[in-house]
Amino acid sequence: MKGNKRLKRGFTMLTFFKWKQMGMFLMLVSILIMVGCTSNQKVEQQESGESNETKVEQEKVLKIALAAGATRLDPHFNSTASDLTISQPMFNGLVRFKPGSVSEIVGDLADSWESNSEGTEWTFHLHKGVQWHHGYGELTSDDVKWTFERLLNPEVGSRFHSELTVIEEIQAPDPYTVIFKLKHPDSAFLQRILADGSAGAIVKKEAIEEAGKDSMTKPIGTGPFMLKEFKQDEKVVLEKNPDYFRGEPKLDRIEYLVMSDRNAIDVALEKGELQMAVGETDQLWLQKMENNNKFELDIVGPNVYWGLFLNTSMEPFDNLLIRKAIAHAIDMNAFVQEVYGSYSSGQIATGPIGSDLFGYSDVGVPKYDPDLSKKLLAEAGFPDGLTLPPQFLSARPNYVQFMTYIQEELRKVGINMELQKVDVATYGANIRDNLNGLVLYGRATKPHAAFAMDDHYYGPSTVGKSTAKLNFSHYNKSDKLIELAGRELDETKAKDLYEQIQKQIMEEYVVVPLVESKNVLIRRKGVQLGYELEGTLNYFYPLNEMTDLQE
Repeated sequence: MKGNKRLKRGFTMLTFFKWKQMGMFLMLVSILIMVGCTSNQKVEQQESGESNETKVEQEKVLKIALAAGATRLDPHFNSTASDLTISQPMFNGLVRFKPGSVSEIVGDLADSWESNSEGTEWTFHLHKGVQWHHGYGELTSDDVKWTFERLLNPEVGSRFHSELTVIEEIQAPDPYTVIFKLKHPDSAFLQRILADGSAGAIVKKEAIEEAGKDSMTKPIGTGPFMLKEFKQDEKVVLEKNPDYFRGEPKLDRIEYLVMSDRNAIDVALEKGELQMAVGETDQLWLQKMENNNKFELDIVGPNVYWGLFLNTSMEPFDNLLIRKAIAHAIDMNAFVQEVYGSYSSGQIATGPIGSDLFGYSDVGVPKYDPDLSKKLLAEAGFPDGLTLPPQFLSARPNYVQFMTYIQEELRKVGINMELQKVDVATYGANIRDNLNGLVLYGRATKPHAAFAMDDHYYGPSTVGKSTAKLNFSHYNKSDKLIELAGRELDETKAKDLYEQIQKQIMEEYVVVPLVESKNVLIRRKGVQLGYELEGTLNYFYPLNEMTDLQE
């Protein structure tokens, strides 16, 4: 038995050593294979250049400077240029202006549409398969119906409410058909529901309700880009929507950076740390940038109408004589020559609305007459001059340029005015809170007088009201005519009505027409827009799935 145990033990030890040698051999082979694979991977990475770092570098990130931070990314509450700029690539409407155009209307979420012969019923046929951001499902006619019913609800408080009150009823007979029934014909109806300018941006009920009080900073749309990050007064980051119905965007991300210092913006553009920004209309700045071969300057319409709106609800601007004295004290011809020179970026405003709008009429503007201003002041009871309440001033360079010039012109006739400079966002909030007697404001509108009238001279649009838009003067004496003109389909008759309105406005001196300027935008030459740029309603380059970065 002992012998058997020895034999068994010897067999066991021999087997153990053989398996041990084989195990070492297999481990060696495995190591060699792993080394080989690793070497191959390194070679492949070196040949293809696809290291993790390189992949990050290859991402296409468009960086844009904004003068102020966005506060309201729910498109129905957009109130600043920053809000509009950031919201634009996140949302769609039933129709839109053709990218780069401010005149040709094309389909967006709607593939086609038609109206009855009276122009009181419009039917839209939706594109099938459009997906909401972040898994909110397919867009249907119910979404469109809810969007416009929300806008029409005065309790919601959207500034676009009064722009859409022509709508009487919205029907959704099937998932891809929407019918609008109007109270009366409206020649500007398609422009009213454009995505451009945000009034017609379609939103998702469930997303807004789930976001609750955070809905202003948690937008859900159907556009080519969707929100990734929001840092108040610092930056907003959008990422591409890979499921966009027109195709996957060429850019991976868009970063909007809050930068108010012009020199810092220009340096960042020069270094390639930024690719896009709003430019300046000043001829010295234009000359400087035009001579830099790294940049593309785009001077485009529609005209930005600059007016000095006089707040008739506040002393002493409630006095017509004072308003006249202010209007006749400002020499805008000298200002235009000094600021714009030979550039086509600016011209003297010749009425209470822009000259490029349907319905514009040259009704005349106050003539520069400083002696008349002094006489009017004396007649108003201020023969020795007048000191106005301090006025808030936006820190944006063009606002500073305008208002310091106006301040000096008024001083020459005996009207003194202190200016208190505040940041862009604060200025926007203050003028909407009715804190300024003199409100400098510049904006472009859709190319129809109806919109400028509704926004600036229509009673319900007065700042401080739930339906407020941009009526800083509190003017309301043309409300009935504005309503009549808006529903007149005969173009000749409509123009006659708009001419009457413009005459009434100028007779009341509620606005001093200043300048019509173009939008000045700047981009590095590596930015490809994906369209021919003729104009933009959002104060910035429209960004879409075709926008690309090649630098």
